[in-house]
Amino acid sequence: MATLVLCQSAWNLHEGRDALSQVLAEAGAIATRRQLESAPTLVLVPHSSSTVDEKSIATLGELSRAAGVWLAGSIRIRRGSASAVVGFLFDANGQQKLLTDKITPELVEGFDDVTSALGRPAPFAVAPSPFGNIAILPGEDILYCSYARAAVFNGAELLLNPAAEQSDSLFDGRQGARLARAGEQACYVAVATTSSGSVSATALYAPTGMVATARGDERFVLPDFDLQSLRRSRINPQKSFPAIVRANTYARAYVRDVTPESKRPPAPVKAAEWRAEAKRRLAAQQRPSKHARHEEQYEALLVQECPRLIPLDRSVDARALMMQNLDESLELAGSRANIPSVRLCVFPEFWLTGPGGIGGVQRTVADMARLAISYPDPIFERIAEFAQRNKVYVAFQNFEVHAKMPGRVFNSAFLLDDTGNLVHTYRKNQCADVWGLLPDTTPGSVLSQYLDTFGSDALFPIADTPLGRLANMICFDNMVPEVAHGLRRAGAEVIMHSTSEPHGGAGRDIWDVCRRTRAFENTCYVLSACDGGEHLRHDSDVYTFFRRGHSRIVRFDGRVEGTVDGPGPVAFRVNIDLVALRRARANPFANLALWDDPTVYAHVYAGDVGLPNDLWAGDPNVNPYAGARQIVNRIEDYLARGIYLPATEELTRRTVPDAI
Repeated sequence: MATLVLCQSAWNLHEGRDALSQVLAEAGAIATRRQLESAPTLVLVPHSSSTVDEKSIATLGELSRAAGVWLAGSIRIRRGSASAVVGFLFDANGQQKLLTDKITPELVEGFDDVTSALGRPAPFAVAPSPFGNIAILPGEDILYCSYARAAVFNGAELLLNPAAEQSDSLFDGRQGARLARAGEQACYVAVATTSSGSVSATALYAPTGMVATARGDERFVLPDFDLQSLRRSRINPQKSFPAIVRANTYARAYVRDVTPESKRPPAPVKAAEWRAEAKRRLAAQQRPSKHARHEEQYEALLVQECPRLIPLDRSVDARALMMQNLDESLELAGSRANIPSVRLCVFPEFWLTGPGGIGGVQRTVADMARLAISYPDPIFERIAEFAQRNKVYVAFQNFEVHAKMPGRVFNSAFLLDDTGNLVHTYRKNQCADVWGLLPDTTPGSVLSQYLDTFGSDALFPIADTPLGRLANMICFDNMVPEVAHGLRRAGAEVIMHSTSEPHGGAGRDIWDVCRRTRAFENTCYVLSACDGGEHLRHDSDVYTFFRRGHSRIVRFDGRVEGTVDGPGPVAFRVNIDLVALRRARANPFANLALWDDPTVYAHVYAGDVGLPNDLWAGDPNVNPYAGARQIVNRIEDYLARGIYLPATEELTRRTVPDAI
């Protein structure tokens, strides 16, 4: 069985090769003692701050050959008058397999005299190995969802992250982002850094959570590494996120924002140049508001409710039950919403109807349309009265039908202002519905018609309000980082997240890590209002607690500000500090989105990857997603092209395409 060794020992090739040679020999010996028979060993070492000539990289191959191990890490190299950070991978014969330029500037340690690959298309190269298909994302590159996604679209199963870490206020956010990458990309993420006292970032993350981490100054970590389990998991339609993501939907915006080659300036080389570039980008991200009055601080109210399930039985008056759910929720919220400091109220997904796919029952477009609303509607009127009376903005979700697209049903989120006017509509971009219980309700299913009808701005709409730039996303959107990424690129500061999530298990932990990471990587608030269970039947007062609540308010640095992790109806409020948020965005080391550049990855998203668009362009009553068929088709396509490998695949066989 192939062995992965994560090393925390500092090394400096400039000062000599003996120290690294000793580390590799010791790591190889430890791995050998753990094996019953000879097997390949991969040693991942931390980032080295030493700077060497590009030709000196060959020395690393000599050391890997001498020790008989695969070697990966990152180091600075000189290229003419500039220095760059590169990630490297050598096999046990000393052959160079990867040499990957770092894309992001130095953010953890502060700007330095080093250039980067920012501003030009990156190859996101992948190398086959006994440890799976490997890609390297050095340092802060792992914090960018699009870089990890592009590597996985090129076939990566194991993302190596040699890094230099520090124990600062953003440490937990960076750790969470690494775990989120593993979950949302369905891959392993291996991290190696030098230890800092009792704090270490060295760890291996699996899609289900952390596998192993270093304890303080521990030199080596030998985590369990089950590649075959990963491959089996990837072909599960409910876990195959790289197959589900609507890549081409997001590519439209990315390609639009690509800088033409003739206008691409070279990346900065010196620390002073990076500081000047940071000031330029900070000035460019300023968006003047149309409002003269702004509220720098206010309270948001999250409502966790237990809705009555509306059965498929058409003899039951669905609209009457929806109004009953509405009245009960507004009564609960009203006890807190009338407090003057409360200016925003967020309700959960399915709060009017109960979960749509409950009980594993296949539902039709007609079933969804029975529960849908359109503006104007008595339900909107009732919520508008609540908003006016309490002087609050109200965010909520429901199925929606629209006169401009007859026969279609969307899973939509709405925002009413404090006068009761509808100021914002968002339609869920990433539905879990394609797993087969519900008709797909995303714009991507009918994208061509959707864009012709509503325009491209309707994919990631933002409401410019006195409460900041507000946006919505819904439930499964949280697990696809491109959604929050798109909202942030449009200017979002506060993202309301109406959600309905099952309780318990490792999957739930990943959902929550991703929730915190959405806030951290976009420097925005995430307000997740979740249902707290549901009535066993529409005519019963007994609750089921399959969904037991997980409502959370997450700060812009990824820290949880308030939470309800228990069942039942409850409303709680937390302060929103826009001054602190904007101060964080003015910090080029904390504002990760400042350094995002679609030029780097747009070409990968525009390839034949992810769930295709316009799959439901035909008859609305014929569901092309039944039985998760479209996801299965994409998984089979990935297997045929070598983007995914089956669990029985010979590991050394070349199956990864050079480019997509």
